[in-house]
Amino acid sequence: MNTFDVPTLETPKIEPWPETVQGDLLLTDIAKLLRRFVVLPKWAEENLALWVLHTYAFHLRDVTSYIGVESPEKRCGKTTLLTVLSELVNRPVVASNISASAFFRVIEEIRPTLLIDEADTFLQGNDEMRGILNSGYHRKTAFVVRVTNELRNGENSKLQTSNAKETSNAEDEAEARRMSLLTSTPTRLARFSCWCPKAVAAIGRLPETLADRCIVLRMQRKTAAEECERVRNLETNAIKRQCVRFVVDNVEAIASAHPEIPEGLNDRAADIWEPLFTLADLAGGVWPQASREAALALTSAASDSNSISSLLLDIAVGFVLAKGDRIFSRGMAEHLNARSAHRPWAERRNGKPITELWLSQQVRPYGIRPRTLWIGEEQGKGYYRSDFEQVFQRYIPKSEARAYLEELGRKPEGGKADTNCTNFREVGKERGGKILRQRAQRGGAANQL
Repeated sequence: MNTFDVPTLETPKIEPWPETVQGDLLLTDIAKLLRRFVVLPKWAEENLALWVLHTYAFHLRDVTSYIGVESPEKRCGKTTLLTVLSELVNRPVVASNISASAFFRVIEEIRPTLLIDEADTFLQGNDEMRGILNSGYHRKTAFVVRVTNELRNGENSKLQTSNAKETSNAEDEAEARRMSLLTSTPTRLARFSCWCPKAVAAIGRLPETLADRCIVLRMQRKTAAEECERVRNLETNAIKRQCVRFVVDNVEAIASAHPEIPEGLNDRAADIWEPLFTLADLAGGVWPQASREAALALTSAASDSNSISSLLLDIAVGFVLAKGDRIFSRGMAEHLNARSAHRPWAERRNGKPITELWLSQQVRPYGIRPRTLWIGEEQGKGYYRSDFEQVFQRYIPKSEARAYLEELGRKPEGGKADTNCTNFREVGKERGGKILRQRAQRGGAANQL
């Protein structure tokens, strides 16, 4: 059998394993190896084992999966994880900083698995890099177009020869000739690919648009009771060769597969998990079920930390507590301040209290503005529940709504969550409303809702 036939540039060729590889055992071995060196959150080892195998097969699919690694502070194992992954994935390129131009050029030339550490230090304010990362997970859209300058054949050597022959007394003439040659150089448009598997690690949160395209893993600092080996003399050649053999033996199946997508995944989550489901189904054993449980759990965890969806959910709760179809802006702000502890949307305020102005700025992109309204004998600026109904249905994830309803002890009929405001009104009655009012009081709310 020939070596794995994927375009490479100055990267070692990996000889396929000489025997047929059993996929479930291969994935289990990868997961065990990861556990030896890194303390991982639940379901991360299943996700990463599939992703490692995916780096050898991504060129057979139209979408490639991203991994986002976040931690609240340093020394939570992000760099260690990327180090271990660099020994497992196909054609790794590791960078703790990279320019936009180097980014798409290295992808175009090497087609690597890109492992980016310390992304928090250079993604902030770097709109060009963020845009490239956002577009690079889908084959059809993963391109950047640039204007390139190329000297005509022999012109570059003429420049060098000309400069070498000029004396110090003729510097101006030499520079004039150089500029003349450069300005006469033709330009052309060039298209560069930015499509490849990527793992991006950062302290704090990844940019929301990037996190939405990633399977996000949140690392925590290990405790004294959690032990793992130091990364020394890590030998992964056998696993890498087995990954190559498994992909070579299943090229057609990987390229043509249409795996079943579990309910509860939004469209983008389904896209980025689909190539992993494909590999899990081919591997067999426990992996088809484990991959889907991992997808639902990790996607739900990511939704819980999504700032806008969590804010909208808390606004929905505010209407429940208000027991009516309207609420004053000041009352909603008080309610949100009472719930702000450890809520993702609160990070946008950096510890500052919620104001009516800030609230109006958050909901304005959804076509909602405070209106003058009456509640009893009192007049003021506020919101009608009816203005939010479509927004709640469209932007509160089903998984998050389901978790909220189940937390109140009421499962949706048929096991499916409905984000319609009617459900929120129902849980506001009896036990649900009582629980929410008690929590608001414990949080110190003025609670005029």
